[in-house]
Amino acid sequence: MTSFIDSLAASEKTAVVIDIGHAYTKCGFAGNSSPRHIVPTTISIRGETKRVFEDNLDLASLRERLTEFIRLVYYKYNIANCRERRVVIVESVITPTRIRHLLADILLKQFEASSLAFVSLHLGATYTLGRSTALVLDVGYVEAQIMPVAEGVPLAVQFDSLSCAGQAIHRQIESLLTQHASVTHQGRKKSFAEANIKLSEDTLEDIKVRCCFVSPFTRAQSYSKLSSDATFKEAASIEYTLGPETIIHIPGIVREFACEVLFEQDIDGKSVATLILDALIQASLDLRRQFADNILVIGGTAMLPGFLHRLNAELKYLVNIPTYVNKLAIREFHFHSPPAQLNYAAWLGGSMIGALDTLESQSILREKYLENGIVPDWFTGEQAA
Repeated sequence: MTSFIDSLAASEKTAVVIDIGHAYTKCGFAGNSSPRHIVPTTISIRGETKRVFEDNLDLASLRERLTEFIRLVYYKYNIANCRERRVVIVESVITPTRIRHLLADILLKQFEASSLAFVSLHLGATYTLGRSTALVLDVGYVEAQIMPVAEGVPLAVQFDSLSCAGQAIHRQIESLLTQHASVTHQGRKKSFAEANIKLSEDTLEDIKVRCCFVSPFTRAQSYSKLSSDATFKEAASIEYTLGPETIIHIPGIVREFACEVLFEQDIDGKSVATLILDALIQASLDLRRQFADNILVIGGTAMLPGFLHRLNAELKYLVNIPTYVNKLAIREFHFHSPPAQLNYAAWLGGSMIGALDTLESQSILREKYLENGIVPDWFTGEQAA
């Protein structure tokens, strides 16, 4: 039945909704309750898999990769004709201007989409709750990003981010494996460091998803205060198969504490938890209580077992330390559960917006773009140069 509905949607020129993340992209059709596909944001170049967004790419190379990736989205994943079809792009508030212009040029000129709408992922996520005011925290692959939305208006001036998310966990897994793990290769057991194994990002992602979890607050505090010679009951170890003749023995300390990097404060005293508290302090007094009662956490990294429970515990601890106790009177926080998996909650919001009659008024029409080449700013409506 779902396939029939999807096919009907495609045939009736329903808007295509695409949420292009640094690691994964969600794509499907407006009005659907889940994306048709969640795929890695990668393409194949001469038989080698490459990420679409890599550091230090020149504009021509980025354009080439984006064009090929969008072609895959249309014809391999959505299986839909791109001409004269509306498109909704779910994006971050800090998406570089050059990428927004590239997407507009590729979709409206090359693929001949009839219109293009850019939707803030933080605003889109609030549509899934049926609420116009919320504090939205997106914990993705590269960054954790927070932005309040008040009465349907994204407060972009209060946007904040932290370069500590899924990618940081990958680096921590590598470090902890080198220190604590062992490997059995062709029947011989040796330390992970001695084996000199280089794990790909895909393998690290798989280890994170299959093996890791977020430790409870009290247990993490106890572990951090241990002396070097003290004993600590670790979580169970896991054997991870890497190829036909290699097994990585992942100890409990790696499984449990790789995710601690999200809650450890950096040199500026910032962590995923402090992003929420700092956003509340920056908010006007009449909105603080509303934001604290309407916190929405989304993103693939937030799906780690124990993450939301730990985040709530961190908040309740931090509001009582000197940094925040005299600045914030709020002591309780309420988290919403969106009607979707956290990794595609923003996409679902874009799907809902794409099904509204008001979509055209929020879109860049192809005819107008061909005339002036202007991509308006998504949250002010001002014309971008």
